[in-house]
Formats: sequence, C-alpha cells, structure tokens
Amino acid sequence: MLLVALCAFFVAAPSAAFAHDELIGSIPDDGEIVETDPSAIDLRFSANPLEGDGATEVLVIDPSGAEVQQGDPILDRNGVIQELSGTDERGTYRVVWRIVSSDGHPNSGELTFSVGETSVPADIPTTTDAEAEDATDAGGFDLTPIWIVVGIVVVGLGGAVVAILMARARGRNGGV
Repeated sequence: MLLVALCAFFVAAPSAAFAHDELIGSIPDDGEIVETDPSAIDLRFSANPLEGDGATEVLVIDPSGAEVQQGDPILDRNGVIQELSGTDERGTYRVVWRIVSSDGHPNSGELTFSVGETSVPADIPTTTDAEAEDATDAGGFDLTPIWIVVGIVVVGLGGAVVAILMARARGRNGGV
C-alpha cells in the first residue's frame, strides 16, 4: 500500500511543482485604452520571477514600431516594472515579455494597451541569429543541467526508499 502511495506521489507531484508562473495582471491591463500616456508598465505574475542577467526582458513597441522601454526591468516581489519614455503617441502599444519562472523555465507572453485610441499594433522587431546568439552568450543562462541533476536525485531517492521497504517486507515474511 505504501508503495502505491509513493508511486502516486511521484506521478502527481511534478504537475504542481513544475507549473510555470503565469501573468495574472498588468497595469495598464491587456487591451485597456488609457487617456494619459503611462510612465511604466507593471506586470504581475503568480510567483516571483528569478533574478539574473537576461532572466527578465520587456520590450514595448509604440504604434509606429519604435521601442519605448527605458532602462532595465525592475523586479518587485511577484512583479516586473518596466519604465517607459515616449509613450505620447496615440494608438496601440505592444508589450512582449520574457521571464524565468520560479521553477527555472523561461516563460513569455504578449499584451497590448492603447493610448487614446486603438490602432493596428506595429510588428515586433526581429533579431538575426547572430544577435540572438550574442545575447545568450552575454547574459542568458540555462537551468536544464540543474533540473537533470535534481531529477536524478529524486529518482534515486525514490528507488532507495522502495528498495528499503521491499527489504523490510521480505524480512517480515521470512524472505518470501
């Protein structure tokens, strides 16, 4: 019975433990039309994003396609605040964000808000493969090796517990 309970735990636990953090709100809100140009965008997540170089990125594109984010994003508990400048153009702004979730996995998304009136959002600028590789080399990090080691340790400990329980059960049953 204990073996069944342990197996059920190891099957059910990863679904809750490895859930990525979700965007739960923003100011301005997704799709909101504001009358005055915001000085910052505030993104709120279901848990605290991880800190580190390249772990949090926020890109804000104005209606004409220009980037209007200013400085680095600021982590504030479960939120990310990105200061803006030049958001006085009327129309729809596109916000593209990327964080590293508290579980170590990257998570990203997009939202829009409009100043005064809606418009067709501008396209997101693309980077070349060389620029993307330079960005990864400069500050990105990959937690995959850490999660592999954690997985091996968890499986190893689970196997050890099962082996101990089986040895005890054999001892009580006279080796059968």
